[in-house]
Amino acid sequence: MKLPAILNVLTLMFLLSSCSSYLTSSENVGKVKNSYNKILVVGRSKDKTARIKFENNVVNELAANGVNAIASHATKNIININKKYSESELVSLKKSLVSKKYDGVLVTNLINTEEYTDVLPGGSSTAYIPTRVGRFGRYLTYYPITTWEPDQLKTGTKFIFESTLYRLNENPGENLQWVGRFEVKDPSSLEKTVKNYAKDLTSALVKSSVSN
Repeated sequence: MKLPAILNVLTLMFLLSSCSSYLTSSENVGKVKNSYNKILVVGRSKDKTARIKFENNVVNELAANGVNAIASHATKNIININKKYSESELVSLKKSLVSKKYDGVLVTNLINTEEYTDVLPGGSSTAYIPTRVGRFGRYLTYYPITTWEPDQLKTGTKFIFESTLYRLNENPGENLQWVGRFEVKDPSSLEKTVKNYAKDLTSALVKSSVSN
């Protein structure tokens, strides 16, 4: 493989590894880590398949970290993800969840879709070409030839998600414990996307807000 091609491969590997996390920002609003008996995982999506896969992946990741969680799609009439609840209905919903032994709710929403343009920086490579010198051609010397690779533009669509963790046994107005923003660019595989998102989400929660 020629040196310029090798450099291109290494650059691509670096970009992929440096952009491997979907999490872009987070805040531990509650300031402390809490343990939970049972967390309800809610993925708000009109695509039922995407919702089921997402919720199941998050539940599995939390379980792998010693946190008990239940996917909302697996419960019977416990929450309507397409409904806009009034304040009084939210109070009733909270009481219903608490009565079913839930003390946490983890909700994920798609909040925006944007077009993006990334600049993939070019680079340079230098090859050393041998040339013969000397009376009998017994010696070799090398002179450099440098090749410059131009910058490249990559455009696409990114999806911005927000995940929020609420603690149900806190006072009204103090339920929010953690919030995180995630960006997913040009998802090509539902399986890989939800799996990576679930890992990033769980890792961030266990690190700062949820004790196992």
